[in-house]
Amino acid sequence: MVVHIASVAFTAGILYLAVPGSDLFSWHPTCMSVGFVLLVCQAIMVFSRESGLFVSSPRSEKHTLHAILNAFAFVSILFGIGAVYLNKEINNKKHFKTWHGKFGLATFVLLLGSVVGGVVNKYNQYFKRLIKPATVRIYHATFGMIVFVLAMTTVALATYSNWFRNRTDPWVARAALSVPLVLAVVVMRQVSQAYIPRMFDQRESELDAKARMVQEKVEAKLKKAKEKKLLEEQRKKEAAEKAAAAALQEESEGEGEGEEGGEEEVEEGQKAKTE
Repeated sequence: MVVHIASVAFTAGILYLAVPGSDLFSWHPTCMSVGFVLLVCQAIMVFSRESGLFVSSPRSEKHTLHAILNAFAFVSILFGIGAVYLNKEINNKKHFKTWHGKFGLATFVLLLGSVVGGVVNKYNQYFKRLIKPATVRIYHATFGMIVFVLAMTTVALATYSNWFRNRTDPWVARAALSVPLVLAVVVMRQVSQAYIPRMFDQRESELDAKARMVQEKVEAKLKKAKEKKLLEEQRKKEAAEKAAAAALQEESEGEGEGEEGGEEEVEEGQKAKTE
């Protein structure tokens, strides 16, 4: 719960300092804090077993909420980047000259990759022939963690900017610096405990388990059908052998009766001659 309070409080503080709409640049800190500190953070914490607000919710609902929060976050981040870019263009200032700007650029580039990974993870049934859903989930979570840590580093660097220092007291700046660092550590801990061990110990996902069970059932049915067919063939073979043996026995018995009849005729002929 502390993470949620810190996330909301930090975002509210930035909104108070920025006064959204007061000028073009004010939308940069506003949109970026809403996007990363509030929405992305909450989207990740949805899966937390310790501080999640939806601990008892089904996994499918958590995935849906995660996707919705990240979608709104991405739109907000785009507006924030657009605001600072236009502001620098209007004032003829160079881009990405500070550490804050450089880390921000790296964060956005990696964020695009994380978005692609999220889409693949969401619709993994269409890509399961290329990569296992469990593998996609693990790498998406790990990559998302890296993006969030970079984003929190960028936010922390923003507390050293002239814009922030001119609007706050030194102790406020130090307190504000601790918030993104704490959020980054919490997310790193959550993801590292839940996903990173699976990179070295690949556990079977629910989809893979279901696919394996279906395959085992199909193989069992095929094996049973094959055994049944072999048994029928064996029975037919045995029946044919019995029929052949019976026919042979009848034939041998018929020949025996013919020989006995011939001997009787010979004896009767001999008796007639003697008489």
